[in-house]
Amino acid sequence: MVSIASILQLIQSMKLLFATGIAVIVVAGLAAQTRAPQKRPPQPRRPPTETQIIVRDQSGMALPGARIAVSGSMTRQATTGADGTAALAALADGPYRLRFEHEGFITLERELTMKGGQPGIIDVVLSAAPTLSPARPPTPTPAPAPASAGASGEPANVSIPAFLDKNFIGLRDPLKESVLGCTAGGTTRLLQLRDPLAGHVHPNLDEVLYVVAGEGAVRLGDQTTAVSAGSLTVIPRGVAHAIERRGKNPLIVISTLAGGPCQTGAGSR
Repeated sequence: MVSIASILQLIQSMKLLFATGIAVIVVAGLAAQTRAPQKRPPQPRRPPTETQIIVRDQSGMALPGARIAVSGSMTRQATTGADGTAALAALADGPYRLRFEHEGFITLERELTMKGGQPGIIDVVLSAAPTLSPARPPTPTPAPAPASAGASGEPANVSIPAFLDKNFIGLRDPLKESVLGCTAGGTTRLLQLRDPLAGHVHPNLDEVLYVVAGEGAVRLGDQTTAVSAGSLTVIPRGVAHAIERRGKNPLIVISTLAGGPCQTGAGSR
């Protein structure tokens, strides 16, 4: 049979256990309440998906229609809208060259290094191009004064047979030259040849030969043509030519030099 003392001791023990359990629960609750909340790790910042470009003039006004070209490891092209802005798709890290063009403004180039999507905004100011004054038309060069045509000779009317009767070439003369008439732009001569007239050139004169009498040949360059009374030869200026007699009688030729003042003497041949 259990004694009263044992029962009292058991009840005392149960009270102690009950009190201890309540204390444990209270302490655990306080500890839970005073424990610092855990901080979440910072989230990595996402790079921007585009770069915004703003183009203005020197007064700060937006410039629509500015053309933008980007070169580097990636290329981009864009044109600013009505608000002077344009958006470029994200650029990879690295150096770039940006070119800005707009009619009436000086073209601008800028070096830029992108890193982690930055800079996200690029602000650009374009300077107005200098205004060019209209070019003055060149002062016209005065026309050169016309060269003096020289004095014109007297009118002449010559009978060739009568003239030869009085002025026929001597037996020992190689050549006889007689001026029949002069004008401000030409000379008419009568040539009587016994010996050949060597090759020569009239740089600024045209020559017309008409054979009056005798037989001979006219050489133009490398071509030689036989001539006789009634033959006509036209020699443009600058063409080398020569004249020679063939047969017993002298070769008599009327020579007209055109394009210059009156020619006299041996220099006219």
